[in-house]
Amino acid sequence: MADKSSIRTGIEFSATAIAVIGAAWAGKAYFETWMRDTIEKAVEDKIAVIEQLQLADLLVYYGYPDEAISELRKVAGRVASLDDEDKRKIAFYDNYLDAISASYSTLKYEPEIRMLRSVFSTEMQTDGWHDENLAYVSMFLPEAQADENFYNREVVGRFKLAVSQYEADGSYEDMGNAYRNLSLAYLCRGDNEDAIEAMEMAAEMLPFDYYFLVPMSELEDFLEEPEIKKLDAVCSSNVAQGYARLMQSFAVSENPVRDFLREYTR
Repeated sequence: MADKSSIRTGIEFSATAIAVIGAAWAGKAYFETWMRDTIEKAVEDKIAVIEQLQLADLLVYYGYPDEAISELRKVAGRVASLDDEDKRKIAFYDNYLDAISASYSTLKYEPEIRMLRSVFSTEMQTDGWHDENLAYVSMFLPEAQADENFYNREVVGRFKLAVSQYEADGSYEDMGNAYRNLSLAYLCRGDNEDAIEAMEMAAEMLPFDYYFLVPMSELEDFLEEPEIKKLDAVCSSNVAQGYARLMQSFAVSENPVRDFLREYTR
């Protein structure tokens, strides 16, 4: 007959073993739950950022840049913790820059403009598109009108850099758009000669637009362009008037597209 103390020891051992096993299973269940919740949250965060980026991109595309900025603000905190090489972070700042450039209220986004200028000078790489848009939004900073050196470097200089980068890439349509914006930058300072020269370069890159479509428009069409009118709020000269006169000059100047069409249809 077994000793009572031996039986008690066996029971205690069994209870301890069961407790250990139970704790192990409980720990396993807790760990699995924690892992599942952690993974689900990571996936949810990733999807949330991607969805907001896609939504912002569509809003800008369909002409709602200010709404796009509101959506991007919702995920700014999550994006800030991402690595600089993370494509979501790159897309976030690209979309932000695109939305502020496209906004008819660019002037009210001074803090965001400063943030983007800082990001693209310290964290993100730039190309022609970035420099063109950074130059454009920099026109709305107070120092752009108060400091000639700043304007020449950060606005005119960046537009010229964008032109050079587009030329190196063979992107002539983008090059034409950059020349147009450079012309607006000159008009902003009342530099009409350089504005005309830059716009003529834009026409050289995009002859169909300037020598066929532009002559079909009326003076009021150019005066009422929202993108042009918003510059008058920050520029020392009337950009809309200068732009309208400049555009109308293409209706009476030598027209290579019209001459080509006449020659081709004979």
